[in-house]
Amino acid sequence: MKIIKLSLELEKNLKGLEDIILIPTMGNLHEGHISLITEAKKISNNIILSIFINPIQFNSKNDLESYPRTLDNDINLLNNTDVSILFNPSEEDIYQKNSKLSYKMPMISNELCGKSRPGHFKGVLTVIDRLFKLIKPSYAIFGKKDYQQLYLIKKFVLESNLSIKIIEAPTIRSTNNLALSSRNNLLSTKDISNAIGLYKQLQICASSVISGEKIYDAELNAKENLLKGGWEIDYFEIRRQADLKKPTCNDLKLVALGAGYFSKIRLIDNIEFCIPATN
Repeated sequence: MKIIKLSLELEKNLKGLEDIILIPTMGNLHEGHISLITEAKKISNNIILSIFINPIQFNSKNDLESYPRTLDNDINLLNNTDVSILFNPSEEDIYQKNSKLSYKMPMISNELCGKSRPGHFKGVLTVIDRLFKLIKPSYAIFGKKDYQQLYLIKKFVLESNLSIKIIEAPTIRSTNNLALSSRNNLLSTKDISNAIGLYKQLQICASSVISGEKIYDAELNAKENLLKGGWEIDYFEIRRQADLKKPTCNDLKLVALGAGYFSKIRLIDNIEFCIPATN
């Protein structure tokens, strides 16, 4: 595995490579990231993994400063994988002149996670756009845990007419079903055992709606239970899978999405589900 920090050096090393698949990360790698590499290997041998903690997608200086930085451990972990190149650029190298995003952000970027984190998704798409232009991948792979982010990236690629295939990878969970996240490292052992409450309420909410309970009532019950469990709720909603809009009575493919703070650590999760069609 080559470790490259400069975009010019990266460009030289990418010459002649075909079917490049990009895995963008912010480091602090875990089994969820390893699963992305495993999926990528099924598609191509030319796997580029980036580690860049993107400052413009954070909404507070404290959140940015507290984000786990474990580059040495990340490199050791990647040495045992099929990653061809680790790209670990500086902020100055990523955000050079003329690296602003010209893409008009869709309205959905201001809802759900975007409602409480203004500008977050523009920051995400700005760095993704920059990485796409630098690496020119044929494929890019993202986990479904960040459901809204994945949707917005797919929409960006489609509306920008980019010839990049976005690969969706399933959420990887720990043995207690907590979605793996770099932020989990900030939780105590006790907090981790309680943090699965979000996933449990997503399951209960989805099952209730499948059984015929009204969406509003199912959402309300879930939020009440989370509050009792010590959560500070950001949002807990059921949306359409196709476009993340609020569902109508005719929509069958849905997703329950939740985000909130447990012990001051922000966690997100989601569950896709389908309502059985009736004659």
